[in-house]
Amino acid sequence: MTARELIEDMPRTFRPERAGRARAVIQFRLSGEGGGNWYVVIQHRTCTVTEGIIETADATIRTDASDYVALATGKLGSMKAFLSGRVKASGDISLLRRMDTWFVRV
Repeated sequence: MTARELIEDMPRTFRPERAGRARAVIQFRLSGEGGGNWYVVIQHRTCTVTEGIIETADATIRTDASDYVALATGKLGSMKAFLSGRVKASGDISLLRRMDTWFVRV
């Protein structure tokens, strides 16, 4: 799967029962081949994905598109990705930690 496919599939893999009353706007800024910019909005037990950049994101993830694919499919552990610098995050990092439980891995 590509980074685009994985991100655009997030509404289908979203687990509303695990997100509860969470509200979050998460910006994805993926570089390299297959990269792009998307933001994910979690609110009212729904998940929507929009291509582009939003200035009011609660958290931002920056990484190479191939590293995002490895991270999203479980081939790259999130802790290893952050500690090695392959994934950079800013904003409310606690939201990013909780995201693992909000989505089914593909």
